[in-house]
Amino acid sequence: MAAFDSELLPVSDRPLASWLVQSGLDGLPVEQLIDGFCTRLNDAGVRIGRAFVGTATLHPLVRAYGLTWTDGQKPVESQAMPHREPGEEPQNWLESPFHYMLNNDLDEMRRPLVGPQAKRDFPVLEEFAAAGYTDWVAFAHSFGWDLSNSVLEDRQAGIGMICSLASVHPGGFLPAEIDRLRRLVALLALAIKSTVLAQLARDITASYIGSDAASHVLSGEIRRGMAQKIDAIILWADLRGFTGVADRLAIEPLIETLNGYFDCLGPAIETQGGQVLKFLGDGLLASFQLASGQDPAPVCCAALKAAEDALAAIKLLNAERIRTGLPVLDLDIALHRGTVMYGNVGTGARLDFTLIGPAVNEVSRLEHLCGVLDRNLLASRSFAEAAGEAVMSRLVSLGLHNLRGVAEPQEVFGLSV
Repeated sequence: MAAFDSELLPVSDRPLASWLVQSGLDGLPVEQLIDGFCTRLNDAGVRIGRAFVGTATLHPLVRAYGLTWTDGQKPVESQAMPHREPGEEPQNWLESPFHYMLNNDLDEMRRPLVGPQAKRDFPVLEEFAAAGYTDWVAFAHSFGWDLSNSVLEDRQAGIGMICSLASVHPGGFLPAEIDRLRRLVALLALAIKSTVLAQLARDITASYIGSDAASHVLSGEIRRGMAQKIDAIILWADLRGFTGVADRLAIEPLIETLNGYFDCLGPAIETQGGQVLKFLGDGLLASFQLASGQDPAPVCCAALKAAEDALAAIKLLNAERIRTGLPVLDLDIALHRGTVMYGNVGTGARLDFTLIGPAVNEVSRLEHLCGVLDRNLLASRSFAEAAGEAVMSRLVSLGLHNLRGVAEPQEVFGLSV
């Protein structure tokens, strides 16, 4: 494999440049990249007291990550920055030099903090000067990933990195040191890009197909037909009455309504160790996988707890919606144990990573019985038997029922009341 040719750089830059390139190729975590970079700068005589690196991301909950390095302190401090609606940005961000740089398309900014040339025109720079820092410089680098969605008005710089460094040298940064930082921070950005883009791939994939499915896909299971046979507890949920509500609501409040109900269901599943595999209009499919030879009873208990927690959350949500005059929906849940194929299905180029097999059809048909039996939670016999005595004692048989597409009538269970 070709090696990075550091001979094109000044001699003083070559050791750190080579380390950055190799670390980027190795996928070194960002925290270690920043710590190694700043420590090596100090060892080389560039007296850095503080450094900050901010990287934008594509995550449904997080807008960006910020990492702060302070000389003599371990570890690197990491902070997740949530998405903000336009107009809701915190004041310290609006008054920051980074906000100014991004809004004015500046790639570089320097501010001496002490002496006759001092320029502390942002509140945070006054704080840095009071903390003993003498000079401050920042560099912004795009990763070549622009975000053109007009709804995301806070993404001025697309996906990229912004880095600031504060000096503790009495005279601040020397001109030669600024030139040196300009070269080396660009290489730091390249190294961080390799790690950040890999994390972006993980975040985006997990957001759409679930974390476990994402790990399979990103480990190379990307061809149609690649699947494994697994034993799982399957949860199928659907909002009863959604079609009627959809006919009465405009699309914007309808989406908000749907998301509100899913917020009651998804976290309950994930908290108990399950994963949401896909959303199906006004419903979803989730699974609680069983390892080979694993006792299914604790997993069944977890799945049942998730269902009950979701229904409890829905009850609270509906009470609030009634209070404010909004339409309400019921949640129906079915639980089933079965053997399924877990993997890729679809066309040659467009795939879905999901559960496949008769058990998935059975649990969907079981959920359809919720309205018929006026129950919000139903379970199959295979689930009840796997759950053990602790759960079975809480269930009551509702008799045999025909499930469309299933040859024999199936015994159905509900919670005892």
